[in-house]
Amino acid sequence: MKFDQHFLINEEVLKKVLKVAGLKKSDTIFEIGPGKGVLTLELAKYVKKVIAIEIDTSQKIENLPKNVEFIYGNALNKLSHYKFNKIISNIPYSISEPLLKKLTKLDFDQAVLMVGETFYKILLDEKTKLSQIAEIFFKIEKIAEVSKDSFNPPPKTKSVILRIKKRGSNLNKKDKIIKEFILQDDKKVKNALIYSFIRVNGLTKKQ
Repeated sequence: MKFDQHFLINEEVLKKVLKVAGLKKSDTIFEIGPGKGVLTLELAKYVKKVIAIEIDTSQKIENLPKNVEFIYGNALNKLSHYKFNKIISNIPYSISEPLLKKLTKLDFDQAVLMVGETFYKILLDEKTKLSQIAEIFFKIEKIAEVSKDSFNPPPKTKSVILRIKKRGSNLNKKDKIIKEFILQDDKKVKNALIYSFIRVNGLTKKQ
């Protein structure tokens, strides 16, 4: 499919996502790829606001509640433009890695994401760069596996519901330096490394 869309049709899986999200009336939710709005409309019943970003202009949700802001666009480009405290989405699996990297720079309470099993296995592999980034920045909990026939059309791989929370500042010095280095991806390697040592060790640039 053009936008890697697989629409959730299993109501039991939907209920599981809603339960693990721990929704509160004060929550503002960022949803990526709402599609036909199955998850969107349920979220709207329990929270203050849902910001739903859809890249496919052929998708439309009928009878949107007043607390849903539906926007066409690229969610990866929109993330930093909105204030929210939770991200709850059945994401296009092709954006799993860039989304995780984006989340390293965002402040949020938790994310509940449906991802492909292949991506989850990469996170578990300690040899991959992505797994090391995930280990430093996040606490990632596998909630449940989801069968292919829970979606229309079915994806090529099984899916996994993940709950993701940001780690606190209780890292060792080495991991703190690596964390700061990763966050400076807009700088040249040398400058990023210098800045990381300055931030973690309280050094001056000259030192």
